Amino acid sequence: VVSTQSTASFKNHEMDPFLLKKIPKDTVSRLEEFALYLRESKKERRSYVSVVKTVNVFRDLICTADWVTARELIKIIKCYCKYLPLSQSNETDVSNVVRRILKIIREENAGPEATNLADGISAFFKSDMKPSNLGRSDLQDNILNSIVELLVELDTSKSNIINMALEHIHSNERILTYGHSNTIRDFLLHGRRARDFEVIVCESGPSLQGHRMAAELSAGGIKTTVIADSAAFAIIHAVNKVIIGTHTIMADGALRAANGVHQLAMAAKYFSVPVIVCAALYKLSPTHLCSYDPDAFNKVIGPENMLNFSNAKLHSKVLISNPDFDYVPSDLIELFITNTGGHAPSYLYRIISELYHPDDYDLDNMCVETVEDEL
Repeated sequence: VVSTQSTASFKNHEMDPFLLKKIPKDTVSRLEEFALYLRESKKERRSYVSVVKTVNVFRDLICTADWVTARELIKIIKCYCKYLPLSQSNETDVSNVVRRILKIIREENAGPEATNLADGISAFFKSDMKPSNLGRSDLQDNILNSIVELLVELDTSKSNIINMALEHIHSNERILTYGHSNTIRDFLLHGRRARDFEVIVCESGPSLQGHRMAAELSAGGIKTTVIADSAAFAIIHAVNKVIIGTHTIMADGALRAANGVHQLAMAAKYFSVPVIVCAALYKLSPTHLCSYDPDAFNKVIGPENMLNFSNAKLHSKVLISNPDFDYVPSDLIELFITNTGGHAPSYLYRIISELYHPDDYDLDNMCVETVEDEL
């Protein structure tokens, strides 16, 4: 569950003594830069760039930190996560990659003897870690090799998604999408190589990113029409499918998507139009919507793109709420297209169990674990 607990920066708060003891000073400066990068919440920042930067930062941390066992390395990473504004900036993709790295460390520490089914299930639910027979050098090499494989997976995730376009796009179809997404744009342009179809783009107010999407699709030779968000219900009965991107895929298959996607998905459900979501697996999070703190799920941005600040008298009389995301329940989604193939929402629990360890689901709780026994 996403937490609203504010996170500290290295410069404004005293670092954990355990962390100071384990990390060289030159590495600390690079960790500070990464924390500042996440704290500068830029809407136009690409998620792929963020996750690759995250992997490189933690790879540097693994190489330079003073650790001997996998348990000690995990505690170093957990302490560092305490300083990252993961929940504050809604950086779920960064959190997911951190969980992937922690899972890699656990798997390499367990070694090939954990490949037995019974032992693997037992190790999955046990939080304690047995010391590995490998030394620091061999264990580190194995971890770094697995991280290189993770980087390759991240690098090919988008191409794997768009290569499945011809399996889901057919000739003479009318496809509806929402706003702007690099993955959806390339997915549709790849389908245009062998199929003739029409795309209708909801403009995604108040940002109006749909106009940018329509221009890029039209430049690629796709017949494109831009409509107002409010017109989606009137036209959706005439489309064959809805293809959208998302910011986050929740553990139950729900979405944290751009504001306005929920009403589009509800309209599609009413007219029995399938909704397809294209997203890489680094967007799949083991968290759920927090029912007792729904504000932690969303991010409210400034209202300047909805109401001009020059009208100060009107501002003093109204309360403007401009949420950045919509919660879209899983029962409105037909299919997820990821870099490993197409999956139904009900299958995501299996994928989560393969990607993450249960002890790493809640990053906020895992960061406050005591480290006194390591001092």
